[in-house]
Amino acid sequence: MSNALFTKPSVLAFAALIAIAAPSCKKSDVAAPAESSVATPAAPAQVSNDEVRTLTAFVATSTGENNVTWDAAAGHFVIDNDAAMSLEDARGYYAQRTQGAQTEHRRSYYAVAPTKAPYVKVYADATVPAVWVAALDKAIANWNAAGSKLQITRVSANTTGAVAVKGINNGGNGVIATTYYPDYNSNPGKSCTINTYYNYLSAGQQVFAITHELGHAFGFGHTNSTYGTLVAGTPNTDGQSIMNSVCLTWSAFTTYDLLAIRTVYPR
Repeated sequence: MSNALFTKPSVLAFAALIAIAAPSCKKSDVAAPAESSVATPAAPAQVSNDEVRTLTAFVATSTGENNVTWDAAAGHFVIDNDAAMSLEDARGYYAQRTQGAQTEHRRSYYAVAPTKAPYVKVYADATVPAVWVAALDKAIANWNAAGSKLQITRVSANTTGAVAVKGINNGGNGVIATTYYPDYNSNPGKSCTINTYYNYLSAGQQVFAITHELGHAFGFGHTNSTYGTLVAGTPNTDGQSIMNSVCLTWSAFTTYDLLAIRTVYPR
């Protein structure tokens, strides 16, 4: 998600763009308070070059994003700079796809299971600054009011299947946050990492960014992607969609956002 001074037209395949990765928000050229929270790098994943090429092509095709790279140190694929898919999930989804599972229902291919959607839990650990916790609570309220099966609760302890939110200062790299998409067991995306360098964003931008990031955790991709099909009744462009890759100031879900959300997660 880019916080550039323009808004790109976006194909509203919002309901169909259900991917497997982790998203971002971009912001530049403003001084920010220094923060430090350095994660210990995971051991490099064991994967052959041939498998990397195969899975990279699969992730690109299934998400409609051309910019997919393999991060060997992190052990995941980076999608359009702001989303991530673990090697395990990429392998699992690829196995499902090659076995013919769900290929005729792209709209729900990466969605949270209907039995799990009403019970989504989100946990913010101690590394998340208060301003982002406030934004997270508002983002949760936004999704809970969207009129869909999705219902989210912020919990005080991390539990299996919860979206774990953490804060790390990654500097002014143009990425506000990164979130995983639903795993191949149809749980919500396992984590959201907020770049605390961008603590200085306005409250409205922070709410927009986290509402957008939760969308990725629930399987929604960027509206300017090309994967999937349009939801019936939605237009070809929706410049204010929450899933645009431009970080705006939160106002509300658009009419077509709501239609898409309710189509993927009907009550």
